[in-house]
Amino acid sequence: MLLSEIIKIVDGKKLWDFDDKNCDVCGATDMVSELLAIGRDDILLITGLATPQMLKAADIVRVSAILLVRGKDITPQFIEMSKEYRIPLISTKLLMFTVCGKLFCAGLSDINGNRYGN
Repeated sequence: MLLSEIIKIVDGKKLWDFDDKNCDVCGATDMVSELLAIGRDDILLITGLATPQMLKAADIVRVSAILLVRGKDITPQFIEMSKEYRIPLISTKLLMFTVCGKLFCAGLSDINGNRYGN
């Protein structure tokens, strides 16, 4: 699923002008240690943690994009850092639970490959 489609589903917004790309797997966490343990290439990371540590961990595991939930205030420094790492940032006011449910029902799989209806 393209990031532009994900943005529509979660009523989100781009936090900088990144290129659209495909992302079919997502994972959600607010813990850096969990991201490092379960993270894998090309996932959409759903989180409410907008810290440099989370962004560095996302870069280490090579996430495809970060979707920030709960309408978090994002600092300009965080946005600039995501540009440097070339990690697209999306923001939504929805809660993490709601975002996960919407994206799962729309066809994204979890990190174990589970899809809605399987």
